[in-house]
Amino acid sequence: MSQTIRISPSLLSLPEDQVKPWVKKIDGKVDSFHIDVMDNQFVPNYTMERFAPPFIAQLKTKSEKHVHLMTELPSKYYNTYFEAGASLIIFHHEAVKNPTLEIRAIQNFGIKAGISIKPATPASVLDEYLEHVDFVLIMTVEPGFGGQSFMPDQLAKVKAIRAIRPDLDIAVDGGITPETAKQCLLAGANVLVAGNAIFNQPDPMAALERFNQLKKTN
Repeated sequence: MSQTIRISPSLLSLPEDQVKPWVKKIDGKVDSFHIDVMDNQFVPNYTMERFAPPFIAQLKTKSEKHVHLMTELPSKYYNTYFEAGASLIIFHHEAVKNPTLEIRAIQNFGIKAGISIKPATPASVLDEYLEHVDFVLIMTVEPGFGGQSFMPDQLAKVKAIRAIRPDLDIAVDGGITPETAKQCLLAGANVLVAGNAIFNQPDPMAALERFNQLKKTN
């Protein structure tokens, strides 16, 4: 694998009043912050007020801000999250009719475009878009809630995509711990999205360091 390993803590795992303090504490020590925006339609959870664009804009960070839109009609939100400072916007293949148009719409803002698929969606649906997209996110749990168990059968998707695009950023999200992360890295993932395995540990900074150690050993 030619891509650099990156750590992307998921802010969904933090209590609302702890988001800003933790972002300030680890900014620059992580590669990006993963921000899950959910509309309670595409997935059974709602975070659109919690992670609304004005709030995201208040997070002045050195680390990149990755906005994962788990919403119907994601294109409605591209402009406002771009203006809020997103450096990458991820939409779901299952939520759109023409992924090529979505990719172009995001890239036209001068930022990166990502595409994600749920566990039931085969990796092959992405084949025709891999040439154009900047980032692929493989959900290794059913999207909507944190704290679910990792689904190892999703790693075959990572391998298939890596075989087509050796240079692509491929992320995994859901049940990612230092242990499951090793499986993901072996399969070809290079971006690790982790929430509970960092923030819901007795010592979150030590937990983050365990992830950062993976960057040194791979």
